[in-house]
Amino acid sequence: MNEVAPRPLTGWRLWLRRLGPWVIAGTAIALVLERYPADEIATEMQQGDVLAMVPFALALLTIGILMVASSDYVVIRGCVDRPTYWVALRGKTGATLLNLVGYSAQAGGYGVWIARITGLSAAYTGGVVLYILSSELTAVSLVASASIWIGGATVPSGMRIAAPAIACVLLFLKLIGPLNLFGKQLPRVFRPWRDIVTKRSMLQVLLRTAHIYWMVLCTWGAAKAFGLDIPLSAMTTYLPIVLVVGSLPVNVGGFGAVQGAWLLLTPWASGERVIAFSILWQLVLAIGTLMRGLPFIRRVTAEIAEGRKRAAGQAPADEAATAERTS
Repeated sequence: MNEVAPRPLTGWRLWLRRLGPWVIAGTAIALVLERYPADEIATEMQQGDVLAMVPFALALLTIGILMVASSDYVVIRGCVDRPTYWVALRGKTGATLLNLVGYSAQAGGYGVWIARITGLSAAYTGGVVLYILSSELTAVSLVASASIWIGGATVPSGMRIAAPAIACVLLFLKLIGPLNLFGKQLPRVFRPWRDIVTKRSMLQVLLRTAHIYWMVLCTWGAAKAFGLDIPLSAMTTYLPIVLVVGSLPVNVGGFGAVQGAWLLLTPWASGERVIAFSILWQLVLAIGTLMRGLPFIRRVTAEIAEGRKRAAGQAPADEAATAERTS
């Protein structure tokens, strides 16, 4: 059965969607610059060792994409019997270019590619992407919880409760999903939780958690190389918060409210120095992401076009028939 396409946004709703992130990001940056002058931030940029950060960026971008693609592959193959790992790696690498626009743009573009390469319906594909994003949030919450309750990091009382609560709720949903408690009444967007067996879901969370720790380690190394004396325990605690804020649609090109989140590290360095590092680290990663993704973008775009042609006049793939029900 063909799905009804959502009604396109028009009028003020369209302009709000287009301009909203820019307005919020610009306001957030203006507030930061009001407290921390731009000339002092520029001075800190010049004093820091930018070249020393590059090896840590290379390590993060090369090993990190293998970890993320592997975790996504576990999810996708838990729902359908394609694609191969190397195709999944290529698609993920190409899709990450959209991170330069924004986190939501990357998620949307990646979802389109998954739908075209697998033939899954739009609703089910949306569920696959949502499952992947929820696993990332699970991993971030687990890392923060470990730092707080095991490492003894000092954080606001709300975070001490929120981080483990989020991790427990999301893990619980992954564990009960395969029990099929809602039967055939479950909407398609939530069916990946039913179709992905427990061993796969836990493996995927493990890979995601390992990737978050890898990001923490590389970012901490880059900060030390730049000249910031920030303890690893502090970076492990606060970088997950930075990642969560950076994923919200209140940033443009990696800049906006996320700069305010970086200021959580000011007990260990001046605000100007922390912001200088965050800007340069984002730029180094953006250049690396661009260089990493460009060789694959043409093929990924072609796969989307080929998938669109195959889907024309055809019903979406039957997820229930193609679901991979083995661990």
